[in-house]
Amino acid sequence: CSKLMLRAIFVVAVVVASQGLGAAQDPEQIVETYVRTHGPETFREPAGYLQYPYIVPAGPYDQLWDWDSVFTGVALLPYGSAPYLAGSMKNFLSHTDGSGMVKGCLTPQGPSETEYHAKPIIIQGAYLAGQAQGNLSQFRPFQAQMDALLQYWHNDRFHHDTGLSVWYDQLESGCDNLVVSTCPSAYSTCWNASIDSRVIAAPDIMVFLYRELLSYSYFLRAWMNDSTNEERAILLRQHDLAVARAERLRKDIDRLWDGSRGHYIAYNFSQGTNVTNRVFLMALPLWAGLASEDQAARALGNLMQPDMLSNFGVRSTSASDPRYTNENVIKPYSNWRGPVWVNANTMLAYGAMAYNQTAIAADIAARVVQTLALDIQTSGTWHECYNSETGAGLAAPGFLSWNTLGATLMSNVRARHDPFALLPPQ
Repeated sequence: CSKLMLRAIFVVAVVVASQGLGAAQDPEQIVETYVRTHGPETFREPAGYLQYPYIVPAGPYDQLWDWDSVFTGVALLPYGSAPYLAGSMKNFLSHTDGSGMVKGCLTPQGPSETEYHAKPIIIQGAYLAGQAQGNLSQFRPFQAQMDALLQYWHNDRFHHDTGLSVWYDQLESGCDNLVVSTCPSAYSTCWNASIDSRVIAAPDIMVFLYRELLSYSYFLRAWMNDSTNEERAILLRQHDLAVARAERLRKDIDRLWDGSRGHYIAYNFSQGTNVTNRVFLMALPLWAGLASEDQAARALGNLMQPDMLSNFGVRSTSASDPRYTNENVIKPYSNWRGPVWVNANTMLAYGAMAYNQTAIAADIAARVVQTLALDIQTSGTWHECYNSETGAGLAAPGFLSWNTLGATLMSNVRARHDPFALLPPQ
């Protein structure tokens, strides 16, 4: 048993004892039972503007959100979510206009203006749904919308000289107020669109775009099987373009690698400066297989330092950052300046696993699952994030969303199975 695994076991034991909860109940079983019981509460049938079944985060959130629906849909595949994941992506795709514009939050009454644009996660969400259902052809009617989405990111957010893509604002990324941005969005009084919008290139947007391009190339390859020769030739050209763009992105993300620090960073185009704050994004490219073996080892080494790794999981922002806080807030932003987020930790765990760092993956997974189990035992529900110093739930009581990933996180790591893996079509 590795030192990291022993440390994870020790942390679980210490936290349980400190909470006076005893050691009789298995955290993994507590979380799995909770998800099996409550997970389906996130499923919604078609309503109004949303023509297809969809997924909501629950708690205070009853809308269809971009990455929430993908994370939750994948987490709940063992519990019947496939048609709701597929429907969620069809809702986003059906409301994507010819320019590739679609909001990141949709409701039965229409789109919400909360996020400027849906994150580049829709095509991969569709592919994961089709992959799970063994039916990729169901998304062929949405090919034009997929192409429009990719063209939007290429035309509106792509810096051709560097190969880097940018978020409209920090809020759009989903990591609402993460410290890589000096001013998160128009909800802040500091906001000046001329210098704050479309300026932050970060590892997350590169990771999501790479997976979008890969997913689209796989869709195109699959659709060739049921096409005429003329259609097949067109699909092949589109496939080759998607592959070429993905390969360029694989190379260009190295511009966000800081060799002196040993982790990935962000870049601010408005200021022309590297953004070197230590945040969970430092190792995120591993999840997409975009790091070299050496980069992966060094990034994970940084991730496991005490300023990043807490007893309850990996912090969103380093404890040594001047803006570090575990404040319990949700408006105007959820807090990404210190708390532990389950979706971030899940991507990091699967990323470590992809590079055969299974002890690190297991360590992260054990901490997160224990944190979720403690929340159930102490409050009877879940929250959207967790105080990285105490493990206490923060904001949005009743939240389910990506916390449901905890049901299978430890078993998936043991089995070396990433449910987000994009598999080439047969």
